[in-house]
Amino acid sequence: MALKTLHTLIKLHKRRVDVIRREMEALEEERRQLLDLAEKLKKEHAEEMERAASDPKIASFFGAYSRRVKERQSHIIEEVKRLDGAIDAKSEAIREEFSEQKKYEIARNLEKKRILEGDRRRQQVRFDEIGAQQYLGKQDNT
Repeated sequence: MALKTLHTLIKLHKRRVDVIRREMEALEEERRQLLDLAEKLKKEHAEEMERAASDPKIASFFGAYSRRVKERQSHIIEEVKRLDGAIDAKSEAIREEFSEQKKYEIARNLEKKRILEGDRRRQQVRFDEIGAQQYLGKQDNT
């Protein structure tokens, strides 16, 4: 494969890795926000439980409130699990793209090495020819 083609493929895979990383970062941020919301709900629930224990008027509404908070926390947990799966999938996609990128980088390095070796051989042949011509030139002069 030509160096230019390999360089293009490497750039393509780098871009794909960058895109997937940004997507994964967005999912991780969403996950973090959901966990923060769950913690906030937990604190609010504890505060409302204290209020309900001290005020009988609030206590009659606390059961429905408590069920609703638990339902929301359950939905949050489900969503976090879904996000964990999506994050794992993005992580695997990054590994695959990075692996492909590395394959092309290795191929590029081998191609560069092959080209350099060819250049060195051609240069050595030229030097050998120059040396032989100089030697023959000296032989003809004597």
